[in-house]
Amino acid sequence: MSESIELLKSLIRIPSVNPVYGGPGELQVQEFVENWLSKRAIDYRLQEVFPGRNNVVARIGPADKPAILIEAHMDTVGVDGWAMGDPFEPVEKDGRLYGRGSCDTKASLATFLQLAECLAARESDLKYALLFAATVDEESQQHGAFKLSELVGDMNVGGALTGEPTRSEIVTKHKGACRYSIQARGKAAHGSTPELGENAIYKIARIVEKLNRCGTLMSQEETLPFIERGSLNVGKIGGGIGFNIVPDSCSIELDRRLGVNEAVESAREGIESIVNSESGVSVSSFLERPALNTDNSHWFPQALEASARKHGVTKGFREVSFMTNGVAYSSVGVPTVVFGPGDIAQAHKTDEYIEFGEMERSLAILEELFVGE
Repeated sequence: MSESIELLKSLIRIPSVNPVYGGPGELQVQEFVENWLSKRAIDYRLQEVFPGRNNVVARIGPADKPAILIEAHMDTVGVDGWAMGDPFEPVEKDGRLYGRGSCDTKASLATFLQLAECLAARESDLKYALLFAATVDEESQQHGAFKLSELVGDMNVGGALTGEPTRSEIVTKHKGACRYSIQARGKAAHGSTPELGENAIYKIARIVEKLNRCGTLMSQEETLPFIERGSLNVGKIGGGIGFNIVPDSCSIELDRRLGVNEAVESAREGIESIVNSESGVSVSSFLERPALNTDNSHWFPQALEASARKHGVTKGFREVSFMTNGVAYSSVGVPTVVFGPGDIAQAHKTDEYIEFGEMERSLAILEELFVGE
């Protein structure tokens, strides 16, 4: 079995489910990364994001050359409903490796660790320095990436790459993501005298209908290309106590995706205008992240695309709907792309896997970027 797969197996065996899913967080993976770098005499630093949850950062290469940030997150989503035994015991089957994080995104982390090892042995040959980073909290609010972005301005970073499963294709544009909670307050009463109460579920029902119309209009905006169209989804609802009680509270959670030309502020104002149409209803934000909109003609995506072509990846630049850590680095002015082994269709699934050969292809492309002709 390849060195890449063996390294990935080691990472899968370390549970790093984000605490929002009830998991232990990234500490054990962080310690694995530290140990791996130390054994190869690669200096690193820790950047605290939360107590016991740190980014790991290492710079390799000449100080007088610009660096390219190559980053992957260490956390995963939860494992409820996992379909193949122990989610942290990797399984090889039919040319695939199964396990939580195998695709999203411990395959990227393993690949980038191998890249660091390779480049550390060839520092005098590098066209750019490597700024390697392993971050926390991507699967929640991306605090790790945004904390890391605070260092970028002082480290001569000319481009950033965040690891996600793209089948070694290069994503330069993706939609933004805003997540909101809407709460309705009513007045409880006995179910036999509903006129004496104020039904919070009915308030939310009217809000949901307006949100549905808003989302439908977005989806029907055929004059706009896919990447410029927003979307809206109500994903969770809760409220009420029983069938014979007028409910005095009800809430929903919704996901608002932003087209690349949409501003966070305008999306929020649109939600607020719907919420304000009902009395006793309020909205709070969980997450507001802009879209990624990197100029395809910039030297960094152009250089990566040239390297990818040499290794058989010829589809050019992609645009996707999912959101990544990349927005943290683009928010401080660094041209950013999304790239890595695996297929996003497998991310977060109950039978998550990566196909053999994916990691080796991504590694070859990145080596070409740093040391190729």
